[in-house]
Amino acid sequence: MVYTIVVHLQALPEAVEEVKAKLIEAASVYRNDKETLDWHVMQDPKDQTKFCIVERYEKESSQEYHLNNPTFDPYVVPRLAKPMDLTRWEEL
Repeated sequence: MVYTIVVHLQALPEAVEEVKAKLIEAASVYRNDKETLDWHVMQDPKDQTKFCIVERYEKESSQEYHLNNPTFDPYVVPRLAKPMDLTRWEEL
């Protein structure tokens, strides 16, 4: 069963380009983590401050490899307008 995490985040208006660049960089790194099936990044076409990440893993424990690769949070979190909204799913 595929384990999926969906994250919605909203950048501060003055930090949109920085967050966008870091998301693109993070995707290229995280896609290579062991047991990661994919790591998709999307931006809302109507509100450029809003982003969505879809992380797909072989199983729930696979996210440990990702969590041990701290490329993203320390840089992005201070540039967000509000806390990330993270939900966890099992694909059917």
